[in-house]
Amino acid sequence: MSLFVNLALRNIFRNRGRTYFALLSIAAGCSALILNGGIVFNIFGELREDAIHSRHGHLQIYRRGYSEAHLEDPQRYLMEPQTVQHILDVVRANPRVLRATSRREFSGLIVKGDRYIPFLGVGVEPDQDAEFSRHTTLRAGSAMSASDPYGVMAGLGLARKLDGKPGDELTLMTVTASGALNAVHVRLQGIFEGGLKEYDDWTLKVPLGAAGHLLSDNRIEQIVLLVRHTEDVPVVRSEFESVFQRESSDVEMRSWDQLALFHNQVVGLFGRELSIIRLIIGTIVLLGISNVMGMSIMERMVELATLRALGLRVRAIVALLMIESLFIGLMGAAIGSTLGIAVARVVSAVGIPYPSPPGSTRPFLGGVDVVPDIVTAAFLISVLATLAAAVLPIRKAIRSPIAPTLRCG
Repeated sequence: MSLFVNLALRNIFRNRGRTYFALLSIAAGCSALILNGGIVFNIFGELREDAIHSRHGHLQIYRRGYSEAHLEDPQRYLMEPQTVQHILDVVRANPRVLRATSRREFSGLIVKGDRYIPFLGVGVEPDQDAEFSRHTTLRAGSAMSASDPYGVMAGLGLARKLDGKPGDELTLMTVTASGALNAVHVRLQGIFEGGLKEYDDWTLKVPLGAAGHLLSDNRIEQIVLLVRHTEDVPVVRSEFESVFQRESSDVEMRSWDQLALFHNQVVGLFGRELSIIRLIIGTIVLLGISNVMGMSIMERMVELATLRALGLRVRAIVALLMIESLFIGLMGAAIGSTLGIAVARVVSAVGIPYPSPPGSTRPFLGGVDVVPDIVTAAFLISVLATLAAAVLPIRKAIRSPIAPTLRCG
């Protein structure tokens, strides 16, 4: 075997031009697979983090039955303050949990002068909201603060409907659980853009205290969690479900991927298109490598016929050529992986500007993620493609008649 290895290495570098061309082709294909996979991973990752850190968090906890029936009877699925506090104590004790907060959703009318604008309210804890809104852009004014219990924030579209600006006095009106009409005066503290048009057009963030005053009810609808790493969400969810089951707690949980409908629609739509693009790139890579390896072996037909004429067994010739192809594939894939990672780092440092996805209100700056699984897959595909590309030319070379081949040479 060592003799074959030595011969293979000598043959590889005997014709340097041919070898360099083969290595360049393999490296270009490998780096293309890495960059394509990294771009797709980055786009989907940005959409995921936008959904988590703008609207949904990683996990949400409700009273059992909420997901199926809360629209029919929202009052039935609200949680008492003492229940909420117990759940918060449980989840905050988990080291994987970064933040936990309470929310209450409701609807009503905003009155500003002679304008009556419907809105969807989200009661939030002002001192916690910033961490849960890291992907939200502050367009005007300032963020919510615990020192201003009646300072609210409006989505960009809703603020435009109101013709509102920071500092404006607003009146919020809604119907309480008892059927009474209630109102509360608030101040527009800031205007935000969450990136999703239907969210920005209707959403008003209200401190929980003011929301409780308006609704005449201090019960909570949901508890929202952020975990330290998105990949830990299934583990954290399983741990809490076990705890709540032991305690016989009347709660249920949903994760961000069950709540982020826009993210799921975009991934479903573009995932298929990007998979087709990835297939096209992979096919081009395979064809390119096949062409280069085929030419490399066919140029050596006379040499291979001479070896057969000297009595070298066909099996030995096949082994020699496959070892050469393996070395070329390994070197080309190594060069391509290094090149792909380097280009990904540079491009990520500069950034790739993308237009707004359908339904979104803002463009975003992406990059190319270096994903170990994608790099490994690109490396293996390049090596295997090189070996596969060598099979047919080798088969043709060892089956060609010796005498005619030598005469042609």
